[in-house]
Amino acid sequence: MSHALSVLRVLLDDDLFVRVGYRMEPTLRARALHEPVRELLGASQKLLLSHRSFDPAVDERVFRIGLSIQSESMLIAELFADLALSAPRVKLLLSPTSREKAYGALDTEQIDLAIGYLPGGSNWHHRAELHDLGVVCCFHPKLLPYQTPIGLNQYRASRHALISAKNNLHGYMEEAFNKARVDIEPVLAAPSFLTLFATVARAPLVTTVPAIVAQHYAPMFGLATSPLPFAFPSFPVQLIWHARSHEDSAHQWLRQRIERSAAAIVSPGLFQPG
Repeated sequence: MSHALSVLRVLLDDDLFVRVGYRMEPTLRARALHEPVRELLGASQKLLLSHRSFDPAVDERVFRIGLSIQSESMLIAELFADLALSAPRVKLLLSPTSREKAYGALDTEQIDLAIGYLPGGSNWHHRAELHDLGVVCCFHPKLLPYQTPIGLNQYRASRHALISAKNNLHGYMEEAFNKARVDIEPVLAAPSFLTLFATVARAPLVTTVPAIVAQHYAPMFGLATSPLPFAFPSFPVQLIWHARSHEDSAHQWLRQRIERSAAAIVSPGLFQPG
């Protein structure tokens, strides 16, 4: 203590404490520093212990989540229904991302978490698999009177509508179709699943979409749903975060809620990839 006091006396050019009889009393400079130093130490303690003090019932934290595919809208809906009860002051800021952008956004703290089919990353990116993005096809039974499950020849001979945010008719599924060695004729590519469903409800087209999306939306448009007539490559949907937030209690809590919500939206009856 005497060494630390000596250093402070030199730095502040003040004795800080003086002897008065048998007691040491603070100087006027020391008294003036008391409140600012107390506040600084309190803030430091709060910062160091913040990982212990997260309380979802009262915390007003904003979490930024990058989503790579629209199919995760069901996951977010399930998650926020949970948060509305368990963490009413927590807020979510959602933004679209992609495999090209997600990891850079995590590294530069533009987002806290990324969700989707996002191959790649580095050893400082942690991940947890949420579910496998099983894929099915949908069509309107009055416009295309196919039997279900649809046959491979019918599937190949059909005209197709696919999800795409690229300048490409095959969109995100091009690599999967190539791996499966299935050639199709896409005539419509759109960035929205709702656009695909609305169009297939009015035109004789087949759309290939995630099973979770079809489960929720195909009945609204009167569409029939069928498993694909060939083995479709797996699309694991993952929750991804940076190593810097791995031990943070707030992040740990949110990741647990996301995994719980993901499990809730996957029903046993969903078609899985062949």
